[in-house]
Amino acid sequence: MTIPASEQGRLPLDTQSFREAMSRIAAAVHVVTTDGPGGQQGATVSAACSVSDDPPSILICLNRQTRVHSAVLQNRCFCLNTLSDDHEAISDSFAGRDSLEMPERFAKADWTRLATGCPALDSARLSVDCEIYSVSEMGTHSIIVGTVVDLRMTDPGKSLIYVRRGYKSLDT
Repeated sequence: MTIPASEQGRLPLDTQSFREAMSRIAAAVHVVTTDGPGGQQGATVSAACSVSDDPPSILICLNRQTRVHSAVLQNRCFCLNTLSDDHEAISDSFAGRDSLEMPERFAKADWTRLATGCPALDSARLSVDCEIYSVSEMGTHSIIVGTVVDLRMTDPGKSLIYVRRGYKSLDT
């Protein structure tokens, strides 16, 4: 019996299959940071993109169960720090893989405060400092749109990419 082309490679739409499919989408690796009345927090994320250039805006997706989510909403600001290819340890730390407390994670690198007061990683490829414009919910996550109030870029170089559950490098 021949399987029709439209059925080949199809998987059941369950959580595991969806996660496997999403692991095949290469994404830049970022650390989202925030500081203010809700405290200083940070987390590794790959769900981030530009929204518009007028006004300049980006979006990030954060799990609503995380401390960084609560802090970002309370602080009403965030900074998206795009990691370079030598930042695997920083990515792992802010992903919680080394069990360090938040102050110890921030102590692993040098940071500068941008316009909102959020920490910007000095060695990041790009740091985009934002004030929250809107928040919407989808499933377990919030989609947070921020208007850009400050940014900093380095010269072109290698960025850290995550695909198939591992790190790669890409000239950007």
